[in-house]
Amino acid sequence: MAEENKVTFICPACGETELPLPEGRDPQETPYVELAELHNCEQAQNAAFLFGNGYTTGFGGVVRDQDGEGIPRERWVPPRAVVAYHFSRQGRKLASTEPAPACFSQPLYRNLVHGQGVDDVFVAMTFLPHGETLSPEMRARGERLAKAMK
Repeated sequence: MAEENKVTFICPACGETELPLPEGRDPQETPYVELAELHNCEQAQNAAFLFGNGYTTGFGGVVRDQDGEGIPRERWVPPRAVVAYHFSRQGRKLASTEPAPACFSQPLYRNLVHGQGVDDVFVAMTFLPHGETLSPEMRARGERLAKAMK
């Protein structure tokens, strides 16, 4: 991962909260339990969120985009989480997603916003283990997230 990029991760237990990664840590090489303990949400109190061998490597994916100030960042997204991002402006791509080998990316919702002569596209995405299907709750969450971005 590029050192100048700000790296964050989506809590693998709740799949909702985005947290900054402690310096020197790679989210793809850190056990799910350790990442969830950094958030310490209610869902982290049980092990139902564990996937595979409990390690993040090979599961989920990475979203590369820019924060509100235009600074490049990477977000590690566990499987079964939903993340929204600013995909393009005036046809110029601003973000990319890369699923890990054991997962496939599932676009949930695209929100095209026209405003003051500028076209923006906001996308919600999840990374699901191969063979899993999207739940209606995840799809609804993706739509809400993409609509909330402007």
